[in-house]
Amino acid sequence: MNLPAAGHRPVDERRAQLLDAALQVLREQGLAGLTTRAVTTRAGVPHGIFHYAFGSKAALVRALIDRELTGATAVWDVAVATDDLGTALRQALRAQLDIVRADPPRQAALHELIRAARDDDGVSTAAWERGRYLVEIERQLVTWSQRARVTWSAPSADVAALVLSATNGVIQAWAADHDDARAEASVDLLARGIASLADPT
Repeated sequence: MNLPAAGHRPVDERRAQLLDAALQVLREQGLAGLTTRAVTTRAGVPHGIFHYAFGSKAALVRALIDRELTGATAVWDVAVATDDLGTALRQALRAQLDIVRADPPRQAALHELIRAARDDDGVSTAAWERGRYLVEIERQLVTWSQRARVTWSAPSADVAALVLSATNGVIQAWAADHDDARAEASVDLLARGIASLADPT
């Protein structure tokens, strides 16, 4: 169903409207169907609105991924406030897995978009996404270590890279076999393994 086309609206509202439409197009038509014309048609707005809101398709793609990343990295902040590092890690990692399990087609479409996209300067969106994740994970690892009064036995940036790589592996395995029990067991083992890298201060 097309979103209603209203009169003049603030640019932030137009961007949100176009981002919602872009995600719908991506899910239904895949990366090949994600054109500026398809997005504005789905949003029910004149094509000129697109350039008013974003200026380029690359800017739209970056904004769409940024919005999705903001939601995905937020799970690291909602882990229960606990002094037990293993519990906090387990909750955050399971929440990350649950995002994918809740809507596999959406995640598959976004993954395809991230792998293929580049920004207006030709920079890989996948590299940018990874950098965003690493910053957020490291920030939370530092927060948790301070709360639990521990120090990491390796640089926190390296621990964050390990967490991201291992989490991606668990998610990719679940996407292939949809084995919930195995995925949750992997999350538990991963949380225990990462927690073992922390030493009491």
